[in-house]
Amino acid sequence: MTRVKICGITNQKDALICIKHKVDILGFVVEYPIPVPWNMPAVTAKDLINSVSQHVNTCMVTGGSVEKILRLAKDIKPGYVQLHYNETLEEVQLISGELKQYGIKTIKALRIDKDGLCAYGNGNPLDAVKELENTDISAILIDSYTKHMPGGTGTPINLNLFNKLNRVTNMPLILAGGIKPDNVSDIVSQSKPHAIDILTGVENAPGYKSEEKIAALMKKMVS
Repeated sequence: MTRVKICGITNQKDALICIKHKVDILGFVVEYPIPVPWNMPAVTAKDLINSVSQHVNTCMVTGGSVEKILRLAKDIKPGYVQLHYNETLEEVQLISGELKQYGIKTIKALRIDKDGLCAYGNGNPLDAVKELENTDISAILIDSYTKHMPGGTGTPINLNLFNKLNRVTNMPLILAGGIKPDNVSDIVSQSKPHAIDILTGVENAPGYKSEEKIAALMKKMVS
């Protein structure tokens, strides 16, 4: 059964809507290094995550220095930390190894551009996945990347490439990019990801979710 992560939660109302419709993981963007519409300060995120963590898995999406990420994670205590910036392999290992000791799982975003290139494996996503396998992360999030927006681009990933990645690794792969209620069934049936990650596909406006879209998406996931 493919799990569902909805990212970019900015308020309790939207968090409760996701819980109501049985979303598996809620993502909160916390002190991201560059401006994005879903960003929030640590103090806000901590209160929001603490208010829902007994009812749903939580994920802090962030980036920056190793010291900053570890400090935020130890203070906020989410279930997952998603590294979604320019972390080196060495930094991914340092962070994931440290967080593992605190019972916090790490997801690393592998962002692929329009030319099919990424940050690791000399730009080859197949090699990049194999490199990331050697860290203590729990899953890899395959997402699209543009220079204008590091995530939440709404740009779909090439499913043929995703399926190739799925075949070369036992690491759980999370699929992101361009997923919405009207295409989720086809995408999941074609790619069979461990989980899907949706941000703009269930929004009315940046930072504000649509209950109608979330309900429709989750209905498709169980039909």
